[in-house]
Amino acid sequence: MAYGDTSKILRLLTRDAGLVNVIARGARRTRAGTGPRLDIFCSGTAALAMKPNRDLHTLTGFEITAAHGSIANDVDRFAAASALCEIALKCAPAEPHAEVHDALAAGLDALEHADRELAPAVALMAVWGLVVALGFAPTLDRCVVCGTAGNGRMAFSAWQGGALCEAHRAGHRTANLSAEDSEALQDLVGGRLPGAPLDARHAAAHRRLLAGFIRHHLAEHREMPALEMWDSMTMSNEQ
Repeated sequence: MAYGDTSKILRLLTRDAGLVNVIARGARRTRAGTGPRLDIFCSGTAALAMKPNRDLHTLTGFEITAAHGSIANDVDRFAAASALCEIALKCAPAEPHAEVHDALAAGLDALEHADRELAPAVALMAVWGLVVALGFAPTLDRCVVCGTAGNGRMAFSAWQGGALCEAHRAGHRTANLSAEDSEALQDLVGGRLPGAPLDARHAAAHRRLLAGFIRHHLAEHREMPALEMWDSMTMSNEQ
């Protein structure tokens, strides 16, 4: 957000210091050390002047290594990247977790470089990768209640946190997945692209399932407008 006439206040997810709020003085000037390109989705090396017991620190320099600027040229990728960053900035713990930082960075890189046909699946894989890094991997190979092994088809409960067997699905709102969709979900959660690109209907269904899981297990009653936008929109290559 803008601060005064020339500065910005930023929220950074860093590998070494965790989540930090910083002021970048003069960042909106053309010749600023932090640079006018310092914007959402960019990655780099930050120089921070940090003081104990302060909630707002000072950003003294930022060397951009990946601007991810082309994401903003595609509304579908922009929506997915916005949801990805929103989850990281609202749900990541304040202390440093390198795996969370790396999952976010890898997700943004993947979104920027994905082929158009694969972009919906890449977006799902990136968000699931961050969810897993945050410690909320769903149980997919067995019933989350009793541990009964799965048999291909899956009844998935976002509220319960994974698959449910026939005996325990009663009374729960579930997404009933075919064997192919179950396999695709296991691939996405495991950081792999499904064997075949997701068509419009399946990509939308996977987004709904993932968004529901995040609302139940990560959001904790926080508003998630970027996630809602990504969940509600139709990918252009699904039309």
